[in-house]
Amino acid sequence: MSVLFRVELYVKDIEESIKFYQDIIGLELYGRNERSARFNYDCFSLLITSETVLDDNHFFKNKAKSKVKGNGFEFIIVVDELETVHHRCLENNHPIEIGVEKYPWDMRGFKIADPDGYFLRITSK
Repeated sequence: MSVLFRVELYVKDIEESIKFYQDIIGLELYGRNERSARFNYDCFSLLITSETVLDDNHFFKNKAKSKVKGNGFEFIIVVDELETVHHRCLENNHPIEIGVEKYPWDMRGFKIADPDGYFLRITSK
């Protein structure tokens, strides 16, 4: 059985988000159009979509209103070179919420928020 995971994040500024995930996090852009972009890695796809596609009746504009996007959601991205991503965050003056720490399960990581406020844990393999 083949499994593919996809996560879609609705963002305010598609260009800013593409730049963040491509240039700072280091994900490879697979494809894009005017209002969305896709990053693929192994059995995972991250879709970034402009929130302008959401109509007033959409769940995120109607029932799940929050000033902080992704409230209650931590998005974990596993990277090959943790220190490289951490260094790019520092180089680009991107705020680090929690610095690099070692986890009890023999992995390391740090935590940041993306340009829209989605909370990310960047972790080692």
